[in-house]
Amino acid sequence: MRQPLFSRLPFDRTRAPDGVRVRDDARDVVCTQALDWPGAMMEAGRNDVTQVNGLALDHHYVSLNADARPYVFDVVEPRGVRRVTLPPGAAWVLPAGDPVTLRLDAHFAYVRLMIDPAHLDGMLAPSRGSERAVELRRSYGVVAAPLAYTLQALVAEADLGNPGGLAFVEALTLGVARQLGAHAGVERPRPERAHGGLSPVARRRTLELIDAKLDARLSIDTLAREAGLSTAHFARAFKETTGRSPHRYLVAQRLQRARRLLDLPDASLSDVALRTGFADQPHFTRLFKREFGVTPGAVVRARAGGGRG
Repeated sequence: MRQPLFSRLPFDRTRAPDGVRVRDDARDVVCTQALDWPGAMMEAGRNDVTQVNGLALDHHYVSLNADARPYVFDVVEPRGVRRVTLPPGAAWVLPAGDPVTLRLDAHFAYVRLMIDPAHLDGMLAPSRGSERAVELRRSYGVVAAPLAYTLQALVAEADLGNPGGLAFVEALTLGVARQLGAHAGVERPRPERAHGGLSPVARRRTLELIDAKLDARLSIDTLAREAGLSTAHFARAFKETTGRSPHRYLVAQRLQRARRLLDLPDASLSDVALRTGFADQPHFTRLFKREFGVTPGAVVRARAGGGRG
């Protein structure tokens, strides 16, 4: 029997011996466990969980009803059983450490995302030096189109094998984080005021890190930490400084380096794609042509023929 997200993750903990029960007809799902997304894990498919007993997670949890019909489940609370009806496109949120017991008997389509609380704090806190954690409350029936669209975009990205890279995933995860703060936050987060672009020191350190690790799984979270800023503040300041979002800047720098590497003797497309941080050669070729109007293969052929691409 395949185990669902609740029981498969290494960072969960149960407070009852029979923490999760699943259906015998469990189906395959889209899951990001193998993609190693920083601070987040997502699963999408058709529900196979029938019962959850006293389960508390170390990560914040959000579940979206991705079906065309509502579904109903019963939650055991101190004052009795609460019946919850989740309309299509609505979500419910379970904060980290909040034990839940529920019963349900519906085979509906879902999207489930779990976010490390420290990762959420880093994206929403006003600065990296802040000790104040983002506090969420358990919330049912959250209807927010941006949240639903962003979760579905993460599903599409995972289903394709994450061709957009970690920077794109983190941009989407930041969108989810802001929606969680707005709709399930104990205190609504105040929008950060942009105070211009990056400082000269932060700009130099960030661009040096990008240049040194273009072939690595470099994330916006890592760049923000280097600059000493929250992810959201860093993304705005970086765009004001460079004229591009961090993700677009990273891709452009990787493509520029790839263009130079292709001019080297005996350069191969697969090696250049790997050395510039692209997940696969077709993805590299598509982005390269969009940037330069010619495929990397044409550049190699032109070099071999004594011309320029």
